[in-house]
Amino acid sequence: MARPDHMADSDLMLHADGELDARADASVITHLESDAEARTKVESIREIRELVRGHLELAADTVHDARFARMWREIDQGITEAAPRGVWARIVAWLDRHRGHVLTGAVSAGVVAAIALVVRPSAQPDAQPYSSGPLEVLPASMRTAPVVESLDTPDGSGTVMNFEDEDGHTTVIWVTPEDTVEGI
Repeated sequence: MARPDHMADSDLMLHADGELDARADASVITHLESDAEARTKVESIREIRELVRGHLELAADTVHDARFARMWREIDQGITEAAPRGVWARIVAWLDRHRGHVLTGAVSAGVVAAIALVVRPSAQPDAQPYSSGPLEVLPASMRTAPVVESLDTPDGSGTVMNFEDEDGHTTVIWVTPEDTVEGI
């Protein structure tokens, strides 16, 4: 079981590699000031990293130039062989690479078009409302505003009057409190 003041080795490795955020890194630095064992571990981790990096650099230097040249020739040959020639070949190659996207787009467009044809309103002026059960849906051109003749108000009554004239439609709402004596 680790001591409460003991820093986790993973935190020390992340600190040595510079992979901690500023807050966590400050916490590790504070801990390193008081823990000699943790400082030794961090220095050891840094030394191992340098040894591995040096070994990899030496291993890369031992690869012969002829081998690198052969690798690049193979890469260049693969690129030139894969490049299609001609406009039609380029189109076919593009469709091969993007087949899934093209098919998905075509199917999606077809489904949207089918839905639009099914739910579109009828072009006839005397169209009947759509009925799909208990709720009737009217196209926007067939909708009219509801007409209210009267309404109840708390502690009184109200009347709604609708007037049509050459300027348009006017609605007047008349509210009368209950304790008002009429005629006075």
